[in-house]
Amino acid sequence: MRRCAVLLVLGIAAVAAAVSAPMPEDVVGDWVPAGGSCDATTRLRVESQRMTLVNGSDQQSWGDLETALTFFGPEYDGISTVVMPDFDSGDPPFTVYFNADEKKGVTKVEIYVPMQGNTNAQVAAIQAKHEKLAKRFPGLNMTPLKRCAATK
Repeated sequence: MRRCAVLLVLGIAAVAAAVSAPMPEDVVGDWVPAGGSCDATTRLRVESQRMTLVNGSDQQSWGDLETALTFFGPEYDGISTVVMPDFDSGDPPFTVYFNADEKKGVTKVEIYVPMQGNTNAQVAAIQAKHEKLAKRFPGLNMTPLKRCAATK
């Protein structure tokens, strides 16, 4: 439950300072698991105003991209950038961390992180939805991704 509380506080901070803007050119493209090749069928596709999760022929896209400027707190001075699609829905389907863990060129997609402890029905429903999405797009959830030079 502590993680839930921390995420809630961070989420409020993210909402307080989020900006909708086109994605920078250095993140536009296809992102595949870092240990694989750019021919991987599972990928995150980043476009100027949209993000798409891809698993072979199964694809789902979201717009309404928001960059959470204070996601890590107002004093944060690192290189990581956090973007959430479908932001105005109140339940973004995933969170993307560019330059994740302060590693330039590494991206991670957080689709589903199991919560420990008791949860209410609303949280359980959100968790179930995110778990289902993570299963649809295996190999993307919290896996380091690299950007491929050309998109498919």
